[in-house]
Amino acid sequence: MAYQMWMIRVLVLAVVLCGGVPWGAVCAPAANPIDAASMQAIAKSIGWGVKSSDPCTWAGVSCNQVGRITSIVASHAGLRGYLDGGDLSKLTFLSKLDLSFNGLSGSLPVLPTPLQFLRTIDLGSNSFNRLPDGFYAGLPALETIVLDNNRLRFAWSEQSDIPSSRLRSFSANNVSMYAGFPNFFGNATLFPALERLSLARNQIWGTVHTGFGVNSKISYLDIGGQTGNADDRMNGRLDVFIVGMLNLVEAHLDHYGFSGPLPDASHLVNLRVFDASYNDLCGSPKFPIGTVVDLTGNPRVGRGC
Repeated sequence: MAYQMWMIRVLVLAVVLCGGVPWGAVCAPAANPIDAASMQAIAKSIGWGVKSSDPCTWAGVSCNQVGRITSIVASHAGLRGYLDGGDLSKLTFLSKLDLSFNGLSGSLPVLPTPLQFLRTIDLGSNSFNRLPDGFYAGLPALETIVLDNNRLRFAWSEQSDIPSSRLRSFSANNVSMYAGFPNFFGNATLFPALERLSLARNQIWGTVHTGFGVNSKISYLDIGGQTGNADDRMNGRLDVFIVGMLNLVEAHLDHYGFSGPLPDASHLVNLRVFDASYNDLCGSPKFPIGTVVDLTGNPRVGRGC
């Protein structure tokens, strides 16, 4: 009887302390005051309608045991407005940010204080129109970033601000990237962990350097569908860089200016998809058995070079 009375008191105390949360649910702490103020400011600037003053209770927001915000997922949320880097940089425990498929605009945020734990960012399918200098400086732990389907209109060079060496996946399809091909992504010393690189449907020109991707971990490569004048298209020879990408599983190299012999890819045992359609390649295809190969639009394939 005494034990039953003690259990009833524990249950009552738990309900009181957790604000009416049912027994068996986790009694989460309230958001840290700094995080709460920052999230309220962010919500106001991007039109995120919320009913509670405590961000730890918002749908898509996760907090740790001491009320620090660790994850924000608000994809397809009808958000509009500008993302302020000053407010965002106060969320010092943030590890994931997903604001994809909204209507956010203006410049990508520059963080005055680097976020040491932010590893994953998805800002794809918004209306951002500028990638400012210093954007990556505030992301020292960045592993995965998606910027697809924005109108960032930027050029990249070897001297430009580049992402963290921890980078594992970089996707910037259809962002109006222009100027020379960023060959530094194929440097396994700069990016020892990079596995996925996707830069399709931009206005990139120039030559893919000999040895691009050699000894790298890149397994997925999509640099196809570049637009622009014929003289400004990308170019290069597949037989001088593809053959060294031993971890390659899927390659999309269509609608470029690649010319010369097809690569002898028979030793690339992981390769499953190879699309080099609409280039100017010649020679005989040599690929691992089972690889799906698309060489449409290469009239000299099967002929001598």
